[in-house]
Amino acid sequence: MTGTHSSNLEEEITKGDAQSSDMVDGSAPKALELKHSETTQRREGVSTTRFFLSYGAALLPHPSKALTGGEDAYFVACQNWLGVADGVGQWSLEGINAGLYAQELMENCEKIVLDCKSVPMTNPKEVLNQSAAAAQSPGSSTVLVAYFDGQELHVANIGDSGFIIIRNGAVFKRSSPMVHEFNFPLQIERGDDPSKLIEGYKIDLDEGDVIITATDGLFDNLYEQEIASIVSKSLRASLRPKEIAEFLAMRAQGGGEISIF
Repeated sequence: MTGTHSSNLEEEITKGDAQSSDMVDGSAPKALELKHSETTQRREGVSTTRFFLSYGAALLPHPSKALTGGEDAYFVACQNWLGVADGVGQWSLEGINAGLYAQELMENCEKIVLDCKSVPMTNPKEVLNQSAAAAQSPGSSTVLVAYFDGQELHVANIGDSGFIIIRNGAVFKRSSPMVHEFNFPLQIERGDDPSKLIEGYKIDLDEGDVIITATDGLFDNLYEQEIASIVSKSLRASLRPKEIAEFLAMRAQGGGEISIF
């Protein structure tokens, strides 16, 4: 992020009422998706308000993982599909690139969505199921896949990847982490059937809502109220989605890897 907007926002948040957060043990911020919904059409006498998603992206890989591409992966397709996956780092102890499986999951999701233009896919659970069935790389991952139909956000989630929806400056809705125990999230591995683990969400969105999707690192390092405060002040400062994503990444990074959309 460059220019006076960034420095002014830093000063405003530092002086403002954003709640400070202590770093939490565990992975640093991973992937985050930021979307801002806006009105696309209103027809005379008929309530047909629909919205579109505008987004920005930022990537801050951990220096020790930069050469292998990191352990996170994401996709954005057709302006209404998005997903994020966080590869499980323990695979690196076996000499396996921990990010390969997560990357293949996201690549498969994108291919499935793009290949269904004649009969568009609208079910993120089905996309995730097909993606996992086709994955060949060794590894395991948490994963989130979401589809926006113009009014509702449909989400399929496994593990402690998740989302926050900010409305009018406050957290309106958020996903719940899916864990076996502390720091041991649910995850899928090559050959697993994800349908047995998926938690689904369907959320009605309104004009101006901001959607942030992320793996656990973001939520381990920033309180949700702090995220909402940063986003609200960024919007008041007229920052673009990409600039907001970059600012959140820099605030959350504690030596870890961050991808932001």
